[in-house]
Amino acid sequence: MAHGEVWVPLVTPLDDAGAVCRQSVGQLLACSRDTASGYVPCLTSGEGWLLGRAPWEAMVRFTLELAGSRDVIVGIERATTEEVIEYAERARRLGARKLMVTQPLPRAGHAVDPSRIFEHYRRVHDASDLAIYLYNESSLSGHATSFETLLAVAELPRVAGIKDSVHGGRDAAQIAALQRCGLAYYVGWEHHLAKGLAVDGCVVSLANLEPALCRIGLSSAHPAVDAEIARLTEAYALDRDDWYRHVKRALKARGVIASDRTVASGQEAP
Repeated sequence: MAHGEVWVPLVTPLDDAGAVCRQSVGQLLACSRDTASGYVPCLTSGEGWLLGRAPWEAMVRFTLELAGSRDVIVGIERATTEEVIEYAERARRLGARKLMVTQPLPRAGHAVDPSRIFEHYRRVHDASDLAIYLYNESSLSGHATSFETLLAVAELPRVAGIKDSVHGGRDAAQIAALQRCGLAYYVGWEHHLAKGLAVDGCVVSLANLEPALCRIGLSSAHPAVDAEIARLTEAYALDRDDWYRHVKRALKARGVIASDRTVASGQEAP
């Protein structure tokens, strides 16, 4: 497996009317083209759980069209297994070859029964011929998948990797065990960079702004690198619930995207 991969979980640039802005998507990709290994549209940094079908498809289409030689993993954040399967088929029709999928999302404040998680991933896997990357997180779903369940899911033939957003981190033995199952292991939090972990790469929001620093953080445990990542995490509010809003503001200030508009909370974009 290749090491030091930087995957950018793209923000979703919207124009003033609320539609996905193709020009801004292109400029966003161009900023990291020399550094990034690939792009992940419509994940949490892209407000993927709020995007309706039309803007989700537009963001996926533009990313696939404009990514050039860089690879794309399409993010899917939907509440039910049936919806994930539907969106996986939409991604396939748009030309995607890889998906990144969360565990089932809660409805009406009720957490998902952990016993359902393996079955969720199995059904998504069996319904699609695309490579599957797991997105293990708790901020959106309300619960992280247990290590034992991750190992079981990793045995499915086309499960290829994991963005592991366990806030407290994972020890080296568990990372190695997931890698031995054939998973590419990507850290999902900025504060896990510059720690000297034997990982395959990262999928962190900071890569929208500082992809070169993220790459350095994968290969260096120097205190100065760690301190700079911590400084930028605070400066861009990456540890806040609305971090994508702050990332968009910074990108707009740089002239990368035309608007810092976000998808309205609890509503779907047009």
